[in-house]
Amino acid sequence: MLHRSIKQLFAATLLLSCLSPLSAQTDTLHLDSLAVTDVDGSLGMDTHLVESERTTFKESWKRIGKKVRHAVRSLDRYDHDYIEPNHYEWTVMAQNTNFLQIVGISAKGLDGNRRTIDFAPRPSYKIGPYIGWRWIFLGFTIDMSRPHRAAKKTELNFSLYSSMIGGDFIFVRNSGDFTIRNVHGFDGVERTQFKGDPFSGLSTYTFSANAYYVFNHRRFSYPAAYNQSTIQKRSAGSFILGFRFDRQRINFDYEKLPEALRPEDIGDTRLDFKRLAYRSYTLNAGYAYNWVPARNLLLAISLTPAIGYKHISGERVTGIKVFNSIRTLSFDFIGRAGIVWNNGTYFGGASLVSQLYDYRRNHFSVVNSVNYLNFYAGMYFGMKKKYRVRKVLTNE
Repeated sequence: MLHRSIKQLFAATLLLSCLSPLSAQTDTLHLDSLAVTDVDGSLGMDTHLVESERTTFKESWKRIGKKVRHAVRSLDRYDHDYIEPNHYEWTVMAQNTNFLQIVGISAKGLDGNRRTIDFAPRPSYKIGPYIGWRWIFLGFTIDMSRPHRAAKKTELNFSLYSSMIGGDFIFVRNSGDFTIRNVHGFDGVERTQFKGDPFSGLSTYTFSANAYYVFNHRRFSYPAAYNQSTIQKRSAGSFILGFRFDRQRINFDYEKLPEALRPEDIGDTRLDFKRLAYRSYTLNAGYAYNWVPARNLLLAISLTPAIGYKHISGERVTGIKVFNSIRTLSFDFIGRAGIVWNNGTYFGGASLVSQLYDYRRNHFSVVNSVNYLNFYAGMYFGMKKKYRVRKVLTNE
């Protein structure tokens, strides 16, 4: 009997020691959350505590979800006198994408003359369908010009346009599918003498990621010009500030050039490089403007020069490293232009996005220009609930 009383006294003491700190730390735990459940006085947990913990966990996730939704919606807050949001959930369209890359190699020779050779891959002509839900677009395009040469080249590009922020991602790999575009500065050689001649001695790798902030995002809309998720009702412009990271690699075999353009024949030793690779970190700042000359019609232009830091390495065909660990300033460029007709149900237009990557050093330069020209037409469907309700009330 005495032994049983001692056990009950020990259990009561333990219960009180547990209750005192818990009641001081939380407002959601009550006295009925704990109980002495065993006959011999052992302490147990009531199911109310587990349910309370689950409720608290769910409420925490709900609060996090609300904050995420609020942050996402804040990306597209407009002045409705200037910008009309899309009234529909879904978009379907057909798009034609044209890709053009130009690589220009230029060197000032020992004789003081500058010689330049421009290369370009055979142009690609792609077409395909797209379907979109709000911000998300899925689709595919088929290269109608030369599908049998698809293994030579890989192109990936993605752009995100919201009212406040945006971004671009570009990856282009071309392994020898180039032609000579024009030449300049070679004695006795016409500018277009070798135009269209295939050149397998050049391969390029381009990776670029760019993110930017739109200052006047309540009145100026990038999406209205480039992804048709809004309509620009009145003309407006905005300053833009962003950051871009690039990684470039160019391999060059000058021995595959026509004899009249080879360095050993013209006495120019600066054109005999084998490889050039660099990383670039740049800040880009510029201005964009949307002009609305007539109802439902938009003309857009955006110019953003970029300045930053480059880390370069390279070597000549002899194996001598001539650009090893050079750090220099970078001057690049991003440009956009577009024309759109959009009446809120049907739309069509064209857009151009051009990115320039420029390397210049010691009488030698390489310019890599990546350009995308798109033509598109489509329509919206599946009106959002709030606009359906508004439409019913207006008709009544």
